[in-house]
Amino acid sequence: MTAAATQTFTVIGLTLDVDCTELLIAAVLPGPVADQIELLATSEDDFTRWAEEFDAPDPDAAAALAYAHCRSGWDDN
Repeated sequence: MTAAATQTFTVIGLTLDVDCTELLIAAVLPGPVADQIELLATSEDDFTRWAEEFDAPDPDAAAALAYAHCRSGWDDN
């Protein structure tokens, strides 16, 4: 079996403000477009809008990386 090629995906969602380790994903877009996404001013009481790019073989893997990134406590930011 051949390994799937890795590409860049942009994951867009909301993080829970209580501890910022929970992520609600709204979309996974192909391509490195996080810098082109304008996150509107936060109007939600308990959430912050969020977008980040991840290299993965498919959208599901990119979403899993986003969840892991949030649960890690943002150590690499």
